[in-house]
Amino acid sequence: MPASSAPELRYRLAPKEIRVGRGTAGGLPEIVGRLGSRCLIVHDAGSEHAAQAASEAMTDAGLNVRIHPFFGECTRAAIDRLAGEAAGATVLALGGGKALDTAKAAAEKQDVPCINVPTSAATCAAYTPLSILHRDDGTYVESRRLTQPVETLVLDLDLLVGAPPRLLAAGMADAAARAFDTILAARNRIPSAMAAMSLAICREYLFQTLLPLGDQALADNGTKIASDAFQRAIEACILGAGLAGETGARFFGRSFSHAVAYALSHVVDAEGVLHGEAAGLGILVHCLLDPESPVPFDRMRQRFAAWGLPVSFVQVGIEDLAGAGGQALAEKTYEYLDLERAIPFTVTADAIYDAMMRVDRAASAG
Repeated sequence: MPASSAPELRYRLAPKEIRVGRGTAGGLPEIVGRLGSRCLIVHDAGSEHAAQAASEAMTDAGLNVRIHPFFGECTRAAIDRLAGEAAGATVLALGGGKALDTAKAAAEKQDVPCINVPTSAATCAAYTPLSILHRDDGTYVESRRLTQPVETLVLDLDLLVGAPPRLLAAGMADAAARAFDTILAARNRIPSAMAAMSLAICREYLFQTLLPLGDQALADNGTKIASDAFQRAIEACILGAGLAGETGARFFGRSFSHAVAYALSHVVDAEGVLHGEAAGLGILVHCLLDPESPVPFDRMRQRFAAWGLPVSFVQVGIEDLAGAGGQALAEKTYEYLDLERAIPFTVTADAIYDAMMRVDRAASAG
């Protein structure tokens, strides 16, 4: 048998350690203390209280702690600024995807460990050795693969259940987007055992967790109950989608859900529309374009509506979808598609535009 000519692949499949449970953030002094005596805490606007509590606990444990509030987008400039403060310290990131992505990239620049404590399940950023870079206005720039894995991921259910259900809904849509993209691309080819593992993970968490348990998880989140359904949804959003991405992203390219999300980043209010909400609209476009969609359009639209997600482009601020703005959005979506690896059928910008229009017509019809 001839030797393989495929390029070498290097995987960073998971954080070095993952802790899941209620009150797990209480172990931060011990986790940080194993790595050194200095800690830089990075937190976003919604995580100030958690950052202060962590700082006090680590100070009491004899650690040298500084706090860096983070506001805005994960940009190259923000990464460089944070890296300047991170030299010689363990970086502890608390918050949502933008803060965590910035912290991971800054830690890499200084070759120091990064500990992630997500206070939102809106993306799988807490898991992945990946930073999604944007401009200051929220426009997508690139997905930067990092050279080191997350040191420790702490999923504290007590912190996460205190977040608004909207963030969990966005996370479920983002995780579903990974599953839709992977299931579609796998119809092209499954080139390796790792790719097959990614496909299996996606099918499992989509059909065994998100769809059957999502309603209950959101209801429990709304009443601040860290139930089994809530924990399973959190694990699907962060661990399931993160692991599926790491095992499959090198084989399965960008498909409709994330292409729509990144196209929308050029025109919607970055503060008003969550990434998962935009990716959810991309799933609806996918359902209409794919003759073998994993879930029928009407069922997916009804589920997203029940989860409180936008089910029309009007809901995210696209008022001129029927005009030049809609056509431009469809063309930008087409540019973001990985046609060779991700799409097993012919698609055009016009077909995407037509699917977007159908999404909004269905919403208008009720």
